[in-house]
Amino acid sequence: MTVPIVILISLLQAPADSLSAVQKSFEREKDVRMDHRGSAALYLFSPEAAYTGVDLSWKSCSASTPVYRENGRSLDQGQINIRTLVRPDSSRAVRGAVHYFNGIKREVLWNSSSDYLTVFPYALADTVGGDVYKEEYYFSGGYAARGKRFHWGAEASYRALHEYRMVDPRPRNIVSDLQIAASGGYQLSGLYTIDFTAGYRRYSQAQNMNFLSERGKNSAVFHLTGLGSHFARFSGATDTYMNTRYTGNGFSFGAALAPLRKQAWSAALNYSLLDIVHYLPNLNQVAYTELYTHSIEARIHYLGQNGDLAWKAGAFGNIEWRQGQECILDNGSSGYLKELGRFNMFQSFSSSSGAEAIMEWSAGWSLQARASYRSYNAHYPYPLRHLSYSGMELSIGGGYRFQKGHWMCFGGVHAGLYLPFSGTLQIPSEYTLPQLNNYYTEYYNRVSAREWSGRVRLHGERQITNFMSIYLQASLQLAFPHGFGLARASIISLGINF
Repeated sequence: MTVPIVILISLLQAPADSLSAVQKSFEREKDVRMDHRGSAALYLFSPEAAYTGVDLSWKSCSASTPVYRENGRSLDQGQINIRTLVRPDSSRAVRGAVHYFNGIKREVLWNSSSDYLTVFPYALADTVGGDVYKEEYYFSGGYAARGKRFHWGAEASYRALHEYRMVDPRPRNIVSDLQIAASGGYQLSGLYTIDFTAGYRRYSQAQNMNFLSERGKNSAVFHLTGLGSHFARFSGATDTYMNTRYTGNGFSFGAALAPLRKQAWSAALNYSLLDIVHYLPNLNQVAYTELYTHSIEARIHYLGQNGDLAWKAGAFGNIEWRQGQECILDNGSSGYLKELGRFNMFQSFSSSSGAEAIMEWSAGWSLQARASYRSYNAHYPYPLRHLSYSGMELSIGGGYRFQKGHWMCFGGVHAGLYLPFSGTLQIPSEYTLPQLNNYYTEYYNRVSAREWSGRVRLHGERQITNFMSIYLQASLQLAFPHGFGLARASIISLGINF
């Protein structure tokens, strides 16, 4: 109930500043600003003015050959988004958000689980596939305050997801994802403040697979373990093995150096661990896989200003390491399954690092450039399976925004290029289902392809009263992977800002 109350208060409270609604929107479009991601309190120091925004959006994506067939070939989704930032005074800030999503993912294949990129590689899968319907809720709220030198804050979010399919096999998944975080820090000088963050995450997903037709049980159901491998012992449309459960616990820690002036350095380092255990609930809740996902994010930037020109330049890096364990279970002759041991089997390592720069002129023009190197390496020891690829991503973009009278408009374009460097695919066909072998060959060719991309975003906003405006926003993103068809993603939003 906290988030709706906060949003209601923000709607009723008189604005604490003299900026009009379109002036606030104009300021929010600035890219040269402090980055407070990962902290429950640093948004307190953000120059962003208090506001509340409500919008209705429609998102549509499609690809002739998607990167992940497990997430479907296309998506059509409606959204309701509410965001608010309340500043009762200069030493306190409250923010909240509510999101609702309802849509359909079409032609999902080799995946009957939700949150595929979270539980990968330990997904339940079938060979039929089909359209998956989804309904998702997200709530978040946070509070931050500061004294003369110290600051502190707390934040919590909750996500609930329901996904199901209307044809056999019929998966029905319910996800619960809770995250809480607290942060605090100390002002080192008039130029910087340092911030430390710690967080906890509780994740769960209940999976149920049903058949309305006995003929449907001829479909094969697999418990995948990575790179084309699976638990042959549990395969097949057997009721005992089709109802599974994921339970995860996660921890995160971070540190950040944030600027208090327009010309200063900004730096952050964040680490997170998510431990997910996959259970067979109908068999005395026995665990048969466990996945450890380690993530590290680092970034450092310099924010500068010289007359009408403001800029932000720096470097960034991201690392993710996944370690999967498979359990050895007995034959259940005693009436229940017992774990006899476990081995480290699946392992993957992905990284991305590079540099970026952003320049903005007070006249409203902006220019951005970014270059990064990314790599991926996955390994399965027996039978030996290996997948790796690497490449360089380059992008450049620009935009123009203006605010005049009751109007605020923005337009931006970006162009990108991915250049593949090297790669390896080793999937032994004698130990792999032909369908999975074909899929991984397609996947490898897709992620190893040279790709051009482009994005356009347009935003038009009209002030209704001094503290209320209405806007229409649209974006279109296209990708042209060499040797594959077009991929498209578009979003259109109609909203109100207070």
